[in-house]
Amino acid sequence: MRIWAVALAGAVLAGCSLPTSLVPGEPNVSKVSAKPPKEYAACVLPLWQREIPKTTQVSISNGFRINAPSIITADEILDIVKYKDGSRVSLYQGPPWAKTDALRKAVRNCL
Repeated sequence: MRIWAVALAGAVLAGCSLPTSLVPGEPNVSKVSAKPPKEYAACVLPLWQREIPKTTQVSISNGFRINAPSIITADEILDIVKYKDGSRVSLYQGPPWAKTDALRKAVRNCL
């Protein structure tokens, strides 16, 4: 019985964290910026790195993805893609108790 309890607890905890290659469902924040993706990413990246030093940026097909890793829950992910004359910004965050308000504020301040 103890083995089943440990296995169930492990399965539940594993389900809380998504690999960084997966962007979960709908974004928590979706905004449009007049800035092109490169300029917007250049604004957000240092602010995120100030909060979470291991934050990284990678190029995606039509913009950039900024990833702030989390040890406990899903990573916080910001997709910045070309949209009309600017960018569409989509922020994906974990459960409410794990969200980083400073990252969300940086997304809004850079718009």
